[in-house]
Amino acid sequence: MRHSNLKRSGPERSRVTKGPLKSSTPLGDDRFEELIRGASAFFAAAERDEVAEKAQAIQEIQSLMARYGLTTDDLLE
Repeated sequence: MRHSNLKRSGPERSRVTKGPLKSSTPLGDDRFEELIRGASAFFAAAERDEVAEKAQAIQEIQSLMARYGLTTDDLLE
């Protein structure tokens, strides 16, 4: 009697690819430039987020310092 819930070990199994995905279409100059623009936009957005996070942290610190009457000298102690 064969169990239907056993794992199969044939071509039906999902295949895991290792390494970069390969396209059958060669990478043309236009596509390369498009990918470079996309990467540049991604990194620019990541930089903007970091700047915004720093600004938010400074604002929170200033707010806490004002709330508790702290000065920069208090922070150095």
